[in-house]
Order: sequence, then structure tokens, then C-alpha cells
Amino acid sequence: MDQVTIDNGLTLLRVKKLLAYYRDGSIPLLHEHEVHPDIPLGSRENYLYFTLPVCINFQRNSPAMWRSALETYEDPETRYVFFPEELARTSVDKIRKDMVKHKLALQPNKHILIWTTIARSLHEFYDDDPREVLKESEYNAKILIDNLHVVNRKRFPYLSGPKLSNYWPYILSQYTDAKFTNPQEISIIPDTHVIQSSIKLGLAPLNASSLQVEASWKELLTGSGIDPTAMHPVLWNWSRNHFIPEV
Repeated sequence: MDQVTIDNGLTLLRVKKLLAYYRDGSIPLLHEHEVHPDIPLGSRENYLYFTLPVCINFQRNSPAMWRSALETYEDPETRYVFFPEELARTSVDKIRKDMVKHKLALQPNKHILIWTTIARSLHEFYDDDPREVLKESEYNAKILIDNLHVVNRKRFPYLSGPKLSNYWPYILSQYTDAKFTNPQEISIIPDTHVIQSSIKLGLAPLNASSLQVEASWKELLTGSGIDPTAMHPVLWNWSRNHFIPEV
């Protein structure tokens, strides 16, 4: 990639200023992004809701995906797709039909295969409960991510990839009662908005890859007291607001 010279001290000052703008409300927020049903934070149902949709949230409009997830959950005829024990006794043709109904699955074969593979892993190895996966890693973010990359790679396709393996604990930390140790090990999620914001801040060149953006943020924020995931909603909303206010 093209080389860029980064003054980390100056860039960190800009990042802190941007974070302050976010916290004081100067950056408009998309409030209805990860829309969800009103269920207890610590319940198995809530953990399932914020696990299975994550595995197919790639190369698509994320807010639209979450709207489809909520519609699917709120429909009594399709809610069962969020429960591994129900999926285990349902034909794949019916699952496909019901996941397409509210556009939760946009790729009727690929998305259904990923979803049902992960649900089957939860059913066969984790008592139908994502919380058991977290217990296995002792709620340590680094161990969880490392396990997804290596030990549990085949059990959790796509969820074990570099982006979603970080997106999942990030989502859990925001919308469930999960409390992770080593939260700084959850990387920033280098989606399109984060990449564009990183370029705007001079932290990455125009053709930077997702992994390069992730590494740049990790280097910049090490020792700063700011976890990478704290910056994700800041950058996501800043990009959507056309990088206003300027920093």
C-alpha cells in the first residue's frame, strides 16, 4: 500500500476531539441501528438474538439487516429461527423460506448454511446457549477471539473471521450483560464507514485494507486509555454525517 507518515501524537489529539464531539452530541446518531426486541439483557434469548444475525452481517446494509432480524423475531411464524433447538428439528427448506420472508437471508443458500451451521454448533456443544461459549473463554475477550480463530473456526463459520470475531463481542458488550476482561483486545470494526473515517483522519492511505486499518488503530490507541471499540460508533456516525464537525 502507499506509505503515509503519521504523527501519532497529533492524530490522537484529533481522535480525542472527535470523541468529545460524539459524547456531547455534536455528531448526529442513527438511533435505530441494531434494533432489537424488548427482552432481558442477560437472557438466553437476548444472547441468541445478538449472536445469529451477526454471522450474516457482512457485505450488506447493517441497519437493514437488523430491521429484518427484528421483523423475523417479532413474527410468530418465523421467530423459531433464533432458537437452535427448533432449527434442529426443522427442514432446511422451511428454514430457507422463513428466513427469506423478512429479508433476513439475502443469499438463500449461503446465509442459511452459515446460520444453521452455527446454530447446530450451539445445539450440539453449548446447550443451545451462546453464554456457554463465553464461559468457555472465561469472558476474556482475547481468549474468545483466539478460540474463534483457531479452536472453534469450523464450528462458527464467518463468525470466526477477523471482522465478525471482533464485531460479535463488541455487539454483546453493547446489548447484553456480558462484561469482558481485556476489552481492549476487541479491535475496531473496519467496515466502510470506519475505513473512510480513518482515511479522513490521515490514519490510513486510500487503498488501506481492513486489517491495516485495524492495526493502525490498535497502535494509535495502545496506552491511550481508549478502547478501539469505543471509537467504532464515533467513526461510523461521523462518516455518515459527512465528517462534520471537522477536527
